[in-house]
Amino acid sequence: MNLQSIKFNYFRIVFFLFMVFTFRSSLFAYDVIPVDHGGNLHGFISWKGNPPENVLHEVDKDANICGPQVAEETYAFNSENRGLQNVVISIEGLMQGKAPISSTLVIDNKNCHFVPHVQAGMVGQFYEVRNLDPIMHNTHLKMEKFTLLNIIMPAHGKDIKKNVPEPGIIKIQCDVHKFMRGWIFASENPYIAVTDHDGNYKISDIPPGKYFIKLWHEGLSVKRKEVTIFPGKNNELSMELTLQ
Repeated sequence: MNLQSIKFNYFRIVFFLFMVFTFRSSLFAYDVIPVDHGGNLHGFISWKGNPPENVLHEVDKDANICGPQVAEETYAFNSENRGLQNVVISIEGLMQGKAPISSTLVIDNKNCHFVPHVQAGMVGQFYEVRNLDPIMHNTHLKMEKFTLLNIIMPAHGKDIKKNVPEPGIIKIQCDVHKFMRGWIFASENPYIAVTDHDGNYKISDIPPGKYFIKLWHEGLSVKRKEVTIFPGKNNELSMELTLQ
């Protein structure tokens, strides 16, 4: 291969990489614009029937802090109104609108749980990991099979702060205490919400139009619904979920 061919192949590779990263960055680019007469989306997410029992784990390490048994938090259910907590509601494909959330997502290692168990944030937003327990944890964040963070957290050790790199589901686990799990739903826009203890949620200042709404829960299959957001109106989307 002569020098001219080598140079040609080199520039071709450089151009290819440039296009890949340019496309990738533009794919997730969100534009802030004035939202005139935006609408709100609210609703109530409930469970049909009784949810499955959460798995109960026997604790074989640090039981003096964690307790002898720890139940998973997959199905956080309000028995009084059947509301389902920790359902993430997001608007798909909306790439311009209100200003992104500026607050930091805080992940506490507390009483051998990740607190909060589920939270939602946006690409570029920072998350901070803290250990409030008097024991060591190992906080491990993964997006699919890719590790974002895997670090030992000494008792009351130094906080770790990183930013959310791309949209997706971030799984949080402790490699020291296998029963500890948590989740971050990373969105491409700030139009996201997590249902509260009563199963309620609200998303505000949405540009009027038709959208697909995504409902994600760690123990259920993803649901999608089409909604129309009317200007200046409180639009409702409530759903009853099951394992099916």
